[in-house]
Amino acid sequence: MAETSGDREAAGLARMTELLGRSADAGLTAEETAELSTILADRMQGLDATLGVRYVAFRPEIVVELIVTRDHVQPWGITNGGIYATLGESAGSFAGFIAAGGKANVMGVTNSTNFLRPSMPGDVIRSTAHAVHTGRTSQLWRIDHVNAATGKLLATTELRTVVAAR
Repeated sequence: MAETSGDREAAGLARMTELLGRSADAGLTAEETAELSTILADRMQGLDATLGVRYVAFRPEIVVELIVTRDHVQPWGITNGGIYATLGESAGSFAGFIAAGGKANVMGVTNSTNFLRPSMPGDVIRSTAHAVHTGRTSQLWRIDHVNAATGKLLATTELRTVVAAR
């Protein structure tokens, strides 16, 4: 019997769930991290896909990257601050989902982003989510956005999330 696209979709979702669970428990090998990154890239939709966000690490912190293009900048050529807020929301919410064991919906309720240095097309923004508090019903994350080439801090996001049962 031939495998259908629905079968492949279900298998991909099952493998993603397995890898996310393993990430929450013990972390992933380099091969598993690459596999999960590929699965996410294939399944990505919405704003992350539109912007070109890449998930590159899952433990001990979530790390996402974005190559700044002309589509990401203000009229005078520097990265729009909304990009940093979005990267913070994506990294923090995903980290929160893993911290909740992949068994709850995690949604941002407050996003406060401070801008420190500009970035421009060609720069790679690397955003890393650090847990401040991971409670049963709420979480607090600090996301540092750095220039991947220089290591200089570009912005910080503080993201408060709510953990809600599915």
